[in-house]
Amino acid sequence: MSENHQLYNYMVEFTVPVPFPSELYHKIPDQQETVQKLFSTGKLSAYTLAADLSKLWAVFVCSSESELLNCIDKLPLSKYMEFDYSELRFHQSLKLLPSMSMN
Repeated sequence: MSENHQLYNYMVEFTVPVPFPSELYHKIPDQQETVQKLFSTGKLSAYTLAADLSKLWAVFVCSSESELLNCIDKLPLSKYMEFDYSELRFHQSLKLLPSMSMN
């Protein structure tokens, strides 16, 4: 018997501290590494930073709110940002695959 786990999309809006504290710059590489891990495991489907660096949006794919909060807690910078989230009715995006060269 296989269990059917429902997955939900959540949009998370983070408020980035402005100005960004200089003592947090060293955490950015760890944040980027964690984001890549979440993408590779399918837990993160979008990650966007506002041009003025004041907001960060992320779309997570999780089975519950508790899993969502666990994913957010994994982000090293999340404890320095306020955030709010909403469950999405749907989320569509275009995933482009790299083209293969036959040369």
